[in-house]
This record gives sequence, structure tokens and C-alpha cells, in this order.
Amino acid sequence: MRRLEGKVALVTGAARGTGAATAEVFVAEGAQVVLGDVNEAGCAAVAEHHLRALGDVNEAGCAAVAEALGPAARAVRLDVGSEDDWRAAVARCEAELGRVDVLVNNAALLLVAALEDTRLADFERLVRVNQIGPFLGIRAVVPAMRRAGGGSIVNVSSVDGLAGKNGVVAYASTKWALRGIAKVAALELGRYGIRVNTVCPEAGSVDMLRPYFPEGVDPEKVLARQQPLLATKQGRSVAERVRDVAKLIAFLASDDSASCTGADFAVDGGNTAGRIVRGAPGS
Repeated sequence: MRRLEGKVALVTGAARGTGAATAEVFVAEGAQVVLGDVNEAGCAAVAEHHLRALGDVNEAGCAAVAEALGPAARAVRLDVGSEDDWRAAVARCEAELGRVDVLVNNAALLLVAALEDTRLADFERLVRVNQIGPFLGIRAVVPAMRRAGGGSIVNVSSVDGLAGKNGVVAYASTKWALRGIAKVAALELGRYGIRVNTVCPEAGSVDMLRPYFPEGVDPEKVLARQQPLLATKQGRSVAERVRDVAKLIAFLASDDSASCTGADFAVDGGNTAGRIVRGAPGS
């Protein structure tokens, strides 16, 4: 049996990057989806299958991902900062397939700016998507997961949520907060059989980073050098490393990780392990 056979999952930010890769891996692992835009007869024909909704405010991009995945996927519009959108998305999952087993809080915004140059409005914009969004999502799915007898929630943080770095005060703040939300949620929701974990990757959407690279600089070539400790991994594309993240998310979404909750999982090629001191033994 495939790892996610029979699971009903809701993935946010699925139009690109980690969300799109997660959607692809979930389908490969057996998570089934109902196409949201097919006619009523077409929907009825797959009513016995399970639903995975790909949520993103980029509805066109998300629909493209769903279309590429074939009849196992469908897209729903979801502004993660909207309580109404969350209620509608969860209600749609339950109404059509009766349950929600997995939530992946992946949607996020990035801002690269020095602390002194970070405007309050921009800081608040990231908080709304990166921090309030997952809070609303967790709160929205709890009743459905309780009715389903349990579930798995996976928050996508970042290596910037594990260590400090200049230029990302707003982004890092939200990613550190996301880990705190996950730990509190794990403590409070464990009694219902709901597990909550966090992945902290160094690889994400190239499109998210592209605006911060000088013109003419290929982000792929720069980002390919982000895993200096693993000789076998150097030079891999961002897409390959993002797929590693998606596979870990699939593991945490599955029953194989039944003993995992309230934990942080770094997927960073050793970037947060420490530093090598050149000239010292072992270097």
C-alpha cells in the first residue's frame, strides 16, 4: 500500500515550489483528489475517492498544478489570511469526501531587507500570511480532524526559523513563530490523535527568491551551492532539493510517523549543524 493511500489532505501555497512538489508526491503516494471544476456527473463518478485540495490565492497557477497532476487533483482558491476562506475550504473537503486527514501549512511570503529598512506594513503582511495563516488553518481543521479520529498537520518553516540571518527580520520572525505554534498545537491536540510537526528546509521556491537577485544572475547556480557539507548533493537543482522536502512532508503526513509530534525536522544539507573551522582537525 502506498504511504498516503486513502488520505484526505489540504495543501496551501500549492501553485509553485514546495507546495507543488508536495502535491505531486502526495498523489504518487496514493492521496486522491476530486477535480473541483469538472461537471457534476464527473464529480459523482469519483465520489468514492478521497480528496486533496490544493489551496492558493494564485488560483490559475494552482489550477495548472492540479491539471498537470491529472484526475487525482483539483484546485480551490484559499487566502490563508481569511477565516471565511478557511471555513469554506474545510467545509468543501468534508462535504464532498467526509473528512480531512492532513493539513500542510506551506503558503508563505518572503521579504529581504535590513531591519532598519523594513516597513511596518511589510512586516505585518508577512505575519498575516506566514504566521496568522497557519494559525487559522490549524484552528479550522481541528473539528474535522476530530471527527475523522485524528490527523497530521505539517507546518513548513525554514532554516531561517532555526538560526538568525541578516536581511530577513520579518520572514525569520514568522518562521520562528510557526515552530512555536506547532509545539503548542501538538501539546493541545494530541489528545484528539492530531499530530503537529514542522519542517525547516533551506530549499524553496526560486520564484520567491528571484526578485532579490541582481539582474543577469541565475538563482539556480547560486542556490546550487547551499549544501556545501554533502559532496554527493552539491550541484543538485533546487527542484531536486525541494522534492526532498516534499518527501519528508509526506512521511510526516503518513502513519509511518505515528510517534512524531511537536518536533522540528531540518532538511538543509547540514547548514544548521554548525560550522567547519578551517585548519582544525577534521576540516
